[in-house]
Amino acid sequence: MSTALRRVRKYFISSQVYEALRPLFFLTFLYGLTPFHVVRRKMGESYLKMSCFGVFNIFIYICLCGFCYISSLRQGESIVGYFFRTEISTVGDRLQIFNGLIAGAVIYTSAILKRCKLLGTLTILHSLDTNFSNIGVRVKYSRIFRYSILVLVFKLLILGVYFVGVFRLLVSLDVTPSFCVCMTFFLQHSVVSIAICLFCVIAFSFERRLSIINQVSVCAGKYLPANSRRQTAWLCCSQGNRLHL
Repeated sequence: MSTALRRVRKYFISSQVYEALRPLFFLTFLYGLTPFHVVRRKMGESYLKMSCFGVFNIFIYICLCGFCYISSLRQGESIVGYFFRTEISTVGDRLQIFNGLIAGAVIYTSAILKRCKLLGTLTILHSLDTNFSNIGVRVKYSRIFRYSILVLVFKLLILGVYFVGVFRLLVSLDVTPSFCVCMTFFLQHSVVSIAICLFCVIAFSFERRLSIINQVSVCAGKYLPANSRRQTAWLCCSQGNRLHL
């Protein structure tokens, strides 16, 4: 039993910045929100690799979203319309479809145009970790890894319960939603939720690193206020106050 638990625990331990974000970028790559994913070199080092399939996947999602939204608009179908149909609900359905078209266009266009900024942000995180390592500060990537897992599982669980509840209601009314309605309903919520998860994990990563910088600053003011932070960090480590992020 202890061996099995040890094997399971090994999957929740991460030692690199990109490896800690592997589950998150797997989902964003799958949904076409990022054109790159985390891969591992032969030496064991992880990095982000951009692929032609990732870019092609984004264009597939753009075409799929556009086709499903336009088809739903032309046929006048929606999840709300299956329950009741009035003039107000019809106008609301059309506004929701236009809102989904605009949101999808903005999200997937940003996935292409803003990919370099996201890579630059992750490069900053990697350079910060390199500087921390040079002064003897060990970053706890497992904490970020577990946080990303927790956020993703929580979001997916809420979405799963929501989708199952809606479709069970439709089945109870003997209604079978069309493929386009299912895709617009599913993608509109899931893509936005995963984009929020991406923001939350990146923000949490920066928060942890700002926390360690603050600890180094406090340690500097306590021990050697006139010296550099590098010397102070080494002093803290030598006194048994090794800092962890």
